[in-house]
Amino acid sequence: MQTSNRPWLGRIAAKIAIAVPGVMLASGAVHAQSAADLLPKKYRDAGVINLVTDAKYPPFQYIDESGKMVGFEVDLWNAIAERLKVKMEVTSVAFDSMIPGVQSGRWDISMEGITDNAERQAVVSFVDYGYTTSSAYVLESKGAEINDHLGLCGLKGAAQSGTEWVGMITAELAAACSESGKPAPTVAEFGTSDATLLSVYSGRTDFVLTSAASAQEIKKSAPHPVKVVPMPILPRKPSGIAFRKNEGDLGKALLAALKEIRADGAYDKIYSAWSVEPMKMEHEPGINLETVPTK
Repeated sequence: MQTSNRPWLGRIAAKIAIAVPGVMLASGAVHAQSAADLLPKKYRDAGVINLVTDAKYPPFQYIDESGKMVGFEVDLWNAIAERLKVKMEVTSVAFDSMIPGVQSGRWDISMEGITDNAERQAVVSFVDYGYTTSSAYVLESKGAEINDHLGLCGLKGAAQSGTEWVGMITAELAAACSESGKPAPTVAEFGTSDATLLSVYSGRTDFVLTSAASAQEIKKSAPHPVKVVPMPILPRKPSGIAFRKNEGDLGKALLAALKEIRADGAYDKIYSAWSVEPMKMEHEPGINLETVPTK
């Protein structure tokens, strides 16, 4: 019988035997980083995330003729829920009640084209998934001479309470008017998107500042012809899913799910289906602007 004079072979084999399980463990660790596995245990056990929105804001989310909530953000949060292996339990309230409701713990997250800014970051955090874009809307019968932002100077503006557009009228738009030697516009706030638009249709205000993505729906449903006034002077800011500041693990899970639907193409399909591609995020999404270019 021949015996081996190379005992080092046995030692190498033993090391390989130890190393292989280690590789398997490392592989398992990578797998554990999936969105569903990152979700905090209390949400996995419940199988539900409570989401609050304002379902009066097409094409983001609204109630259709059959009584069903639809919109591109509805499709987006459903795709996120599928990756997290939970259900989104959705409640609709007034826009300015959403963030306080998340902060107090009444709801887990909020989603409704909410601009991520420093003021809101003081009370909640955001998973940034897209952009807020802006346009002004006037009645065609009154806006023949209004072709840009300077045509709005000195007029009565309208914006929904709690939205970024209130401040844009009093800050960016007012500053542009002042620099051109024109009077600043004023702003009246209304509790709902419908009431804001109605103020323009009824003549109480001259223009409304709101999402550029709403143009198609506004023009379709307005009782009188509406003119869209482009607002290139206004910043395109990130919008995000609001969550409590002390629930960073939930934010990481939401972000992971968002990255998964971007990777498999679902994100692009949703934005394309609703014709809101200008609101897409071209780069990697992030939390609290951390991956949003500063320029």
